[in-house]
Amino acid sequence: MASKRISRIDTKRRQRDERRAPFAESTPKAVKRAVGLSTTSQTPMQVRAPGLTLEDGLRDFARTRVGFKLGKFGLAITRATISFEDLSGPKGAKRYGCRVKVLLRHMGEVVVSEEAETQRAAFNAAIDGSERAVRRTIKKPARLAKRARAR
Repeated sequence: MASKRISRIDTKRRQRDERRAPFAESTPKAVKRAVGLSTTSQTPMQVRAPGLTLEDGLRDFARTRVGFKLGKFGLAITRATISFEDLSGPKGAKRYGCRVKVLLRHMGEVVVSEEAETQRAAFNAAIDGSERAVRRTIKKPARLAKRARAR
């Protein structure tokens, strides 16, 4: 029992040091199970854009920005997914959508969608909203979180 407690303390200490680190591209399940609570650099994050070419450097920017915005909640986050889509209409006006999905440990998931004229603007709006939503969900009392999940 003591060794498990020490590893959690070490994990929390490591998370404090990695607070603003970028999220990982992937983490093997065996490693994740062994770790238990994963730090920001061990939490997997996927960037998806089916049928869409992303702007230069947007994947790296997203990984860094998500680490900066959501890294402080690293021990509560199981996984994050960023999805981009083209919402352009038939008249040719460029419009992009971005959806940020964050899976929280023991609290369900948070999904935020935004749209804008550029991919980067849509991402920035979505990640700002997801930071607020994750903070609100984590601070919610446990009984309210369970009630919301049961509906």
